[in-house]
Amino acid sequence: MGGFILPPDETDKRLIELSPKGGKHLLKAKLVLKLGGSAITKKDSPFTPNLEAIDRIALEIAQLIGGAGSGSVILVYGGGSFGHPVAVKHLANGVVHDAFGVAEIRGAMLNLSKIITDAFLKRGVPIFVINPSSSMTLSIDGEPSDGPWVRQVELCLERGLVPALGGDVVIDISGSARILSGDVIARRLAKAFGASLLAFGTDVDGVMMDGQVVKEVAREDLPVLIARASGREGDVTGGMAGKLREIEKYMQGGGGPALIFNATKPGSVAKLLGGGHLEGTYIR
Repeated sequence: MGGFILPPDETDKRLIELSPKGGKHLLKAKLVLKLGGSAITKKDSPFTPNLEAIDRIALEIAQLIGGAGSGSVILVYGGGSFGHPVAVKHLANGVVHDAFGVAEIRGAMLNLSKIITDAFLKRGVPIFVINPSSSMTLSIDGEPSDGPWVRQVELCLERGLVPALGGDVVIDISGSARILSGDVIARRLAKAFGASLLAFGTDVDGVMMDGQVVKEVAREDLPVLIARASGREGDVTGGMAGKLREIEKYMQGGGGPALIFNATKPGSVAKLLGGGHLEGTYIR
């Protein structure tokens, strides 16, 4: 990696610039990897991490990128059994109305972030968690505004850090608090950094239809798949259908390809980072 320290005026200039509009890309990213809450937590046991899965994923990343970071991998993670139970308690019509609810959701995600950070550091991965709640605002329709948070991710990549962002509770421009899904964050980052692949690691082998994995989907067929997947899950951030919707938006904006795979299978993340072919659902 090249040097990271810039003269003060240049540093300020870089941090003030907004993320790209009109298709311009920042530093290229090889991979945006979204680790689903179902893969890294015990979804049926509130506030219970899947420590075995987290440690294995951290180890597989460490073995492939080395202790100095990769400069090309961005991590995103879902709230799973940490964020979702408290979000369900306080969410009404897409908004978290009471102040304690906002604080409780934020606290739950901080706890999960600490668990992930500790596991990755133990394996020698220089993870750098960026909290959406303190670095973003949302539009009324729940989209993160362009802003310095994207530059912060870029600077992490340049420094050899592995930036990581989790689903969170974020204030919108009207002052309301909303849940920001990790799937949305992953889509925005993949677009901003021109990712070679947008990958969603879940606890299933891909999109399942009639008991079988759908191995490949053409982007024009996504609406049919979304319709079939909708209504199957009670996930406050949309479940499998939500992931497919974000992939559809990503591809409508010129992005692609994308993959949905099982991140709980030993060796899956290593194979992904190593460029090997994984069982899963590929969308092109």
